[in-house]
Amino acid sequence: MRPRLTTGAARAALVWCAAMALGFGPAAAPPSAADPAPEGYFAVYAPPEHEVARAGAVPNDARFKDVQIQFVNVRPQQDLVEDVELVIDTTGVKDVAEFRFAADCAVAGAVAICPVGDVEVRWNAEPNFTYSYKVRAKAGAANGATGQVTYTARSANTPLGKESRLTTAVTVTEAADLVLTRPAQYRIRVPAGGSVPLPLEVSNAGSQTVPRTYLRIWGFDGDDRAELLGSHTNCWYQTRDPKNAKSPKVGAVCLLNTPLPADSARHVLSPPLKIGMGKYEEFSRLEYMVLPNVPEQPRGVRGTSGVLKLAPKPQQKAAQAAPPPREIDGSDNSVIVGFDTGQVADLAAAGATVKTRVGERFTAVVGVTNRGRATYRGPGEAVMVEIPRGLKVLGFDKRCKATPNTTHWENYTDPTFGDGPEDDAPVPTGALYRCRVPGELLPGIKPVLGFTLTATRTLDEARGVVFLSQGRAAPGRNNLGFLTVTATAAVGGTSGGSTGGGSTGRTPGGSGTAGGTEGVTTGGSGDLAATGSGSTIPVALTAIGATGLGVIVFVVARRLRRRA
Repeated sequence: MRPRLTTGAARAALVWCAAMALGFGPAAAPPSAADPAPEGYFAVYAPPEHEVARAGAVPNDARFKDVQIQFVNVRPQQDLVEDVELVIDTTGVKDVAEFRFAADCAVAGAVAICPVGDVEVRWNAEPNFTYSYKVRAKAGAANGATGQVTYTARSANTPLGKESRLTTAVTVTEAADLVLTRPAQYRIRVPAGGSVPLPLEVSNAGSQTVPRTYLRIWGFDGDDRAELLGSHTNCWYQTRDPKNAKSPKVGAVCLLNTPLPADSARHVLSPPLKIGMGKYEEFSRLEYMVLPNVPEQPRGVRGTSGVLKLAPKPQQKAAQAAPPPREIDGSDNSVIVGFDTGQVADLAAAGATVKTRVGERFTAVVGVTNRGRATYRGPGEAVMVEIPRGLKVLGFDKRCKATPNTTHWENYTDPTFGDGPEDDAPVPTGALYRCRVPGELLPGIKPVLGFTLTATRTLDEARGVVFLSQGRAAPGRNNLGFLTVTATAAVGGTSGGSTGGGSTGRTPGGSGTAGGTEGVTTGGSGDLAATGSGSTIPVALTAIGATGLGVIVFVVARRLRRRA
């Protein structure tokens, strides 16, 4: 016999379920007071060792090198470690090195007390603050001489433990020290289609002669728009197209056989290495570095004419038996510099104006154009296209897909739609398509997104929004355009429509590297009134009627069975 739930048990179960639903169930246990909070830490980091080149006969300020001290505050219970001071005691190295401290440090003999300030908490254990001072070898200090710099950190509101006390061993050594002088400006104006010299200046602040300098030039972060002009026999070039040796040179490795003696003056490239920017380029960055040795065998397309060297020294052969010198400080061996033509890309929405007749098939071409003077390069441009009500979509570009709403754009802030002056575009009421135009967009490129349409009723300048996600608040709101369609009553036997403003009665080819209009995908409709809400009501009424009829038949049949 199957067990049955008694009335009392059923009522108890219902009461328990109601209590759970209303939140009256057993209370969760509070967190244990014995659970300790993470203590965190405050720490100071300094390099355990620092080498300085042996001093020459003439003091050289370029020998002063930075030593960096880092502070990390990871203390969950405290936001700030306040009024941190760093005490730097150079007593143990006073016969080995000379020091320079910031102007706000209080220096008394061999001890400097330097204000660091407040150190905020940071949860990822990355340094919150970096403080630096300068050091160089003292005149007369012999190769191998060494001593200890001692640091102590202290705070006004935080007792600091042993982690705040540490040392750096400063050692005098024989080494080269190539130094690239920072350019006067890191963004250099270049005429469109013109060139400028690479602003390279190099010197040797070390105690050893550099017989040969290794120079490497490359596009920063993969940038390949700046071109290296000329072709030198002691350079190996990387080309924009690795499979085409004649394509523009965008990187190089050069072996410069001009010796740089200890404490040398600044040297420049001779002849100057020219950097060119194309006619439609906007901005590019190059990084270059120098080393006193050759880390790897040069590869690439070898130059064919002339020799690149350092002036004012003439080309000399390096000593055959002498090993390459060791670099003492590589932190100042590379520079990143940008080249700016002053030209910019200016993407604008491209709409279309169409005049047609009801029932005629036509293709409207919309999308994006570039009104600027520089080529747009990027992952692509997102375009929203609204098909006005009263139009049926027979096909559309395969770079587009229907979307139910205007949200989820790829920029950080979704655009706003409305009639206010602060809004980006009017509120769309027709069918929406999200499209992406990939590749490079040259100045003057024509729109390429084709929509094959037909009017289902007469239209008087019905408008659909064409909107770009990029370039918001651009002058003249040129990120907004319209597909405007006027459809008159059909006249028997006439076919084909006329279009204007970037739209034709056929699918045209585009211009620029984005390619022409691609094949369309059939299906879909832009007439929300005719194909959406207009057809939904009869179908819904039919479904309701069928459901009601089924209920009536079921009830009648059940009553007949009971009477029988």
